[in-house]
Amino acid sequence: MYQESHYSPLLKSFKIVEMAQDDLNEVLEIEQRSFPTPWSKRLFLKELHCEFSKIFLATSNLLGTQKVLGYISIWFVREEVHILNLACHPDFRRSGVATGLIEHSLSFSFQRGARRAFLDVRESNHGALSLYKKYGFKPVGIRRGYYSDTQEDAVVMVLEMESKSFFKDSFTSHR
Repeated sequence: MYQESHYSPLLKSFKIVEMAQDDLNEVLEIEQRSFPTPWSKRLFLKELHCEFSKIFLATSNLLGTQKVLGYISIWFVREEVHILNLACHPDFRRSGVATGLIEHSLSFSFQRGARRAFLDVRESNHGALSLYKKYGFKPVGIRRGYYSDTQEDAVVMVLEMESKSFFKDSFTSHR
């Protein structure tokens, strides 16, 4: 469990769990509040039942109710992990939730043999670009007009995990 007591007084801690179908409505609410072109219910259900896909949630007990704070969707392709989607509820952004989800996913992936991580991010999403760079992701290309809603370019980023000793040490301790 990640301790985040120095942030919002409501958010003392959260845990990372795999998504279940019962979590879908909360995830869809976050998705719709986070993206101009949100994933559909059908797409999330497809990911839940795909053998090479995982969706992790950050959850917390807030005022007696279990609440989804954010989620991350990843794919495994041989020695690679692809981060497909990451979002946090607007009330819990900048509170360590995205950091916890990224660290958990990278550690989980590394332990299962992934040695390289990929993701695409909107060129204008400076907060996300900064967060990914903090973990050592480096831009390696541009997908022109990738986002169909705005024709905005996507920055392709990669992280070489083999060269990062902290995947073996610190991230694995969060499991």
